[in-house]
Amino acid sequence: MINKFSIGNLRNAEHFQFISSACAIFAKHGIDRDNLGVLYDELNEQLKAAEAALAIEKKNEKVRQKNDMDRYRDRLHSKLFNYLKFILYDEKDSRFDDAQQVMKVVKDAGNPTRLAENAESAMLTTLGNKLEPYRNQLEAIGAQQIVDDLLEANRQFITLEKECREIADTQQLNKLPSMATVRKQTAPVYRAITAAISGYANVPSKKETYRELVTEMNVLVAKYDSLLMGRKRVVSG
Repeated sequence: MINKFSIGNLRNAEHFQFISSACAIFAKHGIDRDNLGVLYDELNEQLKAAEAALAIEKKNEKVRQKNDMDRYRDRLHSKLFNYLKFILYDEKDSRFDDAQQVMKVVKDAGNPTRLAENAESAMLTTLGNKLEPYRNQLEAIGAQQIVDDLLEANRQFITLEKECREIADTQQLNKLPSMATVRKQTAPVYRAITAAISGYANVPSKKETYRELVTEMNVLVAKYDSLLMGRKRVVSG
């Protein structure tokens, strides 16, 4: 028989991986499709739904990353502005003239924190282009690394914003269910398949036919059961 384990304790990505592996084993052996075919097909449909639901979770994580990067590029712009201002407090500072030239460009570009996200992205890209001819001045006053970090943060934000938009568009088109909903729908289908296979495997005339499938499933179950046990030991320790 196929061993049971606390499948409900798997994290969402682990649950998806487990069901994906189980589907692959069922498809490989294709045993008793006349009776179990409808259940196999249903489990595969739930697997597709789970993949789509995970994309929603990925979007939520991407949104967090995007927001963090938005705040970071704001802080870097403030760092650059305040660094220049620090030098300009002292007109006798040897870096004063170079800092003054750079500050003019920065001030002319405006304050990015007052802009919408996409407008800020465009503004910072433009600022980077306008500061390019002042690379020698930036190097002389020790501000080039701040500018490089700012522009890199802006590039990363643009990438993350695009990924968030693409995932949101997919979600809007398909009206996808949550992973919690998918898992609730998947559980009875998986249990029905494994219960049927375990029942057939106990019939002497069918035991050999089911032996390899049951063995592979139990190896898979043991792998994820071990994962859960290892996590439990870490928490307990």
